[in-house]
Amino acid sequence: MVETAQATGSKITEEALDKLRKMIGREYPLDDQYNTVATEDAIRHYALGIGDDNPRWLDPSYAKTTRWKGITAHPTFVMTCGFARSHGLPGVHALFSGIDLQCHAPIRAGTRISATASLHDLVEKQGQYAGRQFQQIYETKYRDESDTLLATLHSYSFRTERQTASSKGKYTRIERQAWTDDELAKVEEDIERERDLRAGGTPRFWDDVSVGDTVGPIVKGPLTVTDCICFLMGFGYIFVRAHRQWHEFRKLYPKAGIKNSHGIWDIPERVHWEEEMPTKIGMPGPYDYGNQRVAWFDHGIHDWMGDDGWLRRLKVRISAPNFIGDVTWLKGRVSALSEADSSVVVDMEAVDQRGRTTATAICEVVLPRR
Repeated sequence: MVETAQATGSKITEEALDKLRKMIGREYPLDDQYNTVATEDAIRHYALGIGDDNPRWLDPSYAKTTRWKGITAHPTFVMTCGFARSHGLPGVHALFSGIDLQCHAPIRAGTRISATASLHDLVEKQGQYAGRQFQQIYETKYRDESDTLLATLHSYSFRTERQTASSKGKYTRIERQAWTDDELAKVEEDIERERDLRAGGTPRFWDDVSVGDTVGPIVKGPLTVTDCICFLMGFGYIFVRAHRQWHEFRKLYPKAGIKNSHGIWDIPERVHWEEEMPTKIGMPGPYDYGNQRVAWFDHGIHDWMGDDGWLRRLKVRISAPNFIGDVTWLKGRVSALSEADSSVVVDMEAVDQRGRTTATAICEVVLPRR
């Protein structure tokens, strides 16, 4: 194994923190957008990448029969149109920890989307995972060609020193899951029931909802590397670049690369598919993208509220990694109703086969009235 400063990661320095603090509030355009236009293809790739086959996202003929009169995208699709990365601490690992997405207008097929971002805040924390760490909060605004604000996203990540996180060993004691055929059969029974729970074209009216009503579950897993690849095909990411593009990217950002066991510069996102790389940051093995679970909540709440509902706000907190081999059940309950604006609040959680809650979400939904 080749050990370098880039392989083990860099330290958090006061000089780097001072530079970051000076960036708070400075808005800049995101020029590394994966999608710049919400085409029908891009919307479909995103939906299938998270395992959502609702014809609302996929079938133009069906979509015309909905209140939207055509294909629209998942609200979380905007993350593919520019997602603010954690800057300013080169070589220091970033762990995505959640979002607060406010949706202002539907994303219709054919919409050209631009994005601007700013560092919203930098907060020092102490955690079991890596001791001293810093939470970076970014604000991203998404607009269409007429400058209409489509969505506002606050995204959260923790910056941790790789070697410090590894030495803490919080997650290394977790045993990786191996599945028997009988256990898999029980999971697949839950998957088979998902379609029966999807409201789809049958409106869910606000008048018929009560506090305490259950939502879901939908099932994701057992998680495979293939699932992560499918998500990446729909979501995109800044580090995944091939050949000369990767070489030139690394010249611009020298600490973006981490050498692999063959001495070759490769991307830090290998933590999502390699067995060896995650151990450097204190994980027992590869784990999912946090944005995947954000998108899974988007899928789950839309299955419940039906095609005529509107997801006004989605707040997700990622609290623990979801490892390759894990199954996640996403479920929730209605916690509040507002007659004034026909809105519903649904509290959701993502629970794995160990009983761990790995993420929580608060969904604000506007439903039609009878």
